[in-house]
Amino acid sequence: MELYVIRHGEVDLNLKHLINGVNDSSLNETGIKQACSKQDEVKKLNLDYIICSPLLRTRQTCDIINVNNVEVIYDNRLIERDSRSMQYTLDSNLDLDLWYDHTKEVIYKDTEGFKSICTRVYQFLDEIKKKYYNSNILIVTHGDVCKAIYTYFNKDSWEHIKSNEQKNCEIVNYKIDLK
Repeated sequence: MELYVIRHGEVDLNLKHLINGVNDSSLNETGIKQACSKQDEVKKLNLDYIICSPLLRTRQTCDIINVNNVEVIYDNRLIERDSRSMQYTLDSNLDLDLWYDHTKEVIYKDTEGFKSICTRVYQFLDEIKKKYYNSNILIVTHGDVCKAIYTYFNKDSWEHIKSNEQKNCEIVNYKIDLK
């Protein structure tokens, strides 16, 4: 099983270094170009399914890169962190040790903690390994979900999680051996 993960293309909030979250930010011109630049690479992946976050920026990225018209499945477990009162805050104002603390369900009063993200993402990955064990899948998602996927496959990576940043429209491959 081949699992590919792509982070959505750039949105204006990424440029402004503001916390995004569960909203329908649109790709900006750069984000559209980033997605277009991945069409040939995605075309060669021999995908069986694309599983996508239902938020607008991921749907737009998916629509652009899905040149082979692969079946798309939307899954709410792939949405970005629910940042609530922290949404639109400068990311430089975050305590990254708290932001990526994998033991906390809720942080900053009402913001989804990294433990909550990991719980839903790990459940999703366990499920697709069983349900699509013989398939090649592309996941279209968000930055913090990409980090959670990384920790799923690299259990000893907690101390590196803050610096592990998947770039907009970067594709990462995880080979899953089901033996």
